[in-house]
Amino acid sequence: MSLEQPVFTKINESFSCSNCHYSVPPAQSTCRDHCPKCLYSIHVDNNPGDRASLCKGILKPIAFSQHKKKGFMIHYQCLSCGEEKRNKFLENDCFIADDFNILLKLSGVTKVVT
Repeated sequence: MSLEQPVFTKINESFSCSNCHYSVPPAQSTCRDHCPKCLYSIHVDNNPGDRASLCKGILKPIAFSQHKKKGFMIHYQCLSCGEEKRNKFLENDCFIADDFNILLKLSGVTKVVT
């Protein structure tokens, strides 16, 4: 029995944040999919980077957790369809790191991930 692993497509490009309208540059060493200023994102992927989701709703940051290998993870909920997703917080990007103060504002709703 084999479990299907998500297929990753690398798309690292600039975009304008749909929430705060910040002009978001590409990340240094990974693919950026959320705004470093407000942490909001757009529901564009079914699998990371595929841009295949038909939803296109705004992903609101609702909580965070800490992954033992990846570090802080932002938890999102789509304001259109309700789906929950998570992605890595970029705290060490030399182009522009994610705003740690915004992450801390989510501290009242941290999730325990096992």
